[in-house]
Amino acid sequence: MKNTVLFRFCLVFALTLLLAVATALLLPAAPRLAVEPARDLPLYSLPFGATKPFYPAEITTPDNKLANWRAIAGSRTCGECHPKETLEWATSMHAISDNDLIYDATVRENTDTSRAALAGHGVEKGRWCEGCHNPLGVATGAVTPASSVQMTETMEEGTACLACHAVNKAEPLAGNGALELDLNGIFRYGHPALLAAAPSRHARDMRARRDKPLMGDAALCGACHTEIRPGAVNGATPPLNLQDTYAEWRTSNWARRGIHCQDCHMARDPAAFVAALKRGKKLKKTVSHRIPGNNYLLSDTGLPQGLLMALRGGKPAAQNRLFDRATFQKALGETHDAVVALLKEAAELRIENARHAGDALVFTAAVKNAGAGHALPTGPLDQRYLWLETRVIDTASGATVFHQGAFDAGKGEEDAAAPRWMKQVTTRDGTPERRHILFDAHTLTYERKPIPAGETDRVPYRVPVADARRYRVEIRLWYRLAVQDILENIERQKLGKVAAIIPPLLLATSQVEL
Repeated sequence: MKNTVLFRFCLVFALTLLLAVATALLLPAAPRLAVEPARDLPLYSLPFGATKPFYPAEITTPDNKLANWRAIAGSRTCGECHPKETLEWATSMHAISDNDLIYDATVRENTDTSRAALAGHGVEKGRWCEGCHNPLGVATGAVTPASSVQMTETMEEGTACLACHAVNKAEPLAGNGALELDLNGIFRYGHPALLAAAPSRHARDMRARRDKPLMGDAALCGACHTEIRPGAVNGATPPLNLQDTYAEWRTSNWARRGIHCQDCHMARDPAAFVAALKRGKKLKKTVSHRIPGNNYLLSDTGLPQGLLMALRGGKPAAQNRLFDRATFQKALGETHDAVVALLKEAAELRIENARHAGDALVFTAAVKNAGAGHALPTGPLDQRYLWLETRVIDTASGATVFHQGAFDAGKGEEDAAAPRWMKQVTTRDGTPERRHILFDAHTLTYERKPIPAGETDRVPYRVPVADARRYRVEIRLWYRLAVQDILENIERQKLGKVAAIIPPLLLATSQVEL
C-alpha cells in the first residue's frame, strides 16, 4: 500500500513538473512592461534631464523607467472581488483627485497662463501638481505636451487603487508624491480563478498591511500631503513650502501616541474614533475607503445632481457596472455625513473672561484644535480657512449692537474685518493671488497662523456699549473649503460657468450672557 501511494505521489509530481516546463516553453514570454521614453515614447518631454522623467513630481519607480499604461488595473477590476471597498473609494476625493472640475481648471490655469508656465514647459511643470492628483498619469508618461498614452478608464481615476497599493516606500518630508510605485512589478493573473487560488500572494502584491506596515503609516499619506514647490517650477529659490500637514502631525501629541492618519481618516466612523481619542480612549481599528477629509462640497448630495456630478468630473467609472446610481448616491451621502462630522469634531469654541469694563464689553474667543492630529486648518491654506462671526445683542430690546464676520451669501465672501486663520499669497509684484495660481506664488503671510494639534488660539474683543445693560454674546466658528475666486478658473478655461456660491460650514458655536 505504501509503495502504491508513493508511486502515485511521484507520478503526480512528475506530471506537474512536466506541465510547468511545457508551459514555460510553449507560452509566450511575459510582456516587457517597463517603458523606455527614448524607445517607446519618443515625444515624451524631459526638460529636467533624462534621469528625472517624473520631475518636478517626486514619484519614482524601482528602475526609474515609466510604467506601462496598458497593464494597470482600474477600480472596476478591483471591484469584482472588493465591491464594498470600491464603492466607498468611488465616493472619496481620492477617486476624483484629477477629475475634480475646480482642480482641473486651476491646474490648467497654472500650466497654461501663469508667468512660470509662459516662461516654458508649463505642462511638464504641471507634474508637480499631478504627482499627487494624477500619480498614474505621471508614472506612465501621460503628463507631457504630446502624449502617446491613452486616457483609459484607469487613467481617469485620480488617486486610484494602485496609487497606494503599489507603493514600495515613501519619503513624506520630500512631498509632491514622493512614492516609489512598482506598477510594472505587480504579478498579472491570467484568470480570476488563479487569484482566488493564491490569495496570500495577491495580498502581498497589493501590500496588505500585515505584509507592508507602510500601508498603515502616516508616511504613506505624508508623501502627498506635503507640498513643496521646487525652484524648477518658476526659478525661485529656496523651495517654497505650501502644505505641511505631515510635518504638523509628526510634531503632534497624536504622533507620540502612535495615532496615524489612517487610524482616523480610514475608520468606519471617523468622528466617533476621534471623539474616543479626545476622551483618552482608543477604539478598535476599523477600515473604510471613504477617506473623509475636508471637502464637504464635492460630496454634498444636497446640491443639484447635475451640478454635483459636473464638479466631480462625471459619474464614477464603476457605476452601472458594479453599482447603480441610487446605490452610489446613498454611499456619497454617507461619505458627506462622515466628512461633516469629522470636521465638527476637530474644533471647540468657548467664550472666556466676559465682563463689563467701563463703557465696553470685553471677552475672549478661545478656539481649540481639539480633534485634529494636524494643524487646524490644514492643507492648501490660501483656500482652506476658518473665521469667527461675532454678534452682541441687547437682550432687552433684541437689537444687535455689534456684528462682525457675517457671510454674504450673494457675493460669497465674509466680512473682511473678521479674525481669519488663512494664508495670504502674493506674487513677485505684490499682487494678492486668490485663485490658487501657486506657480507664481512669491510671498506667504498669515492673518492668523493655523492652530497646532491640541493647542488653543485666543482672540480678544472689546465692544463699546452705551451702559451696563444685559447683553448676549454669540460667536460662531466657520470653515470654508475655498474662496469664491477659484471658480473663475473654470470660466477662464472655457469649461463653463458655475453659477454657485461655495458655502461655509459651521463648526462650533458659543454664547454667554452678561
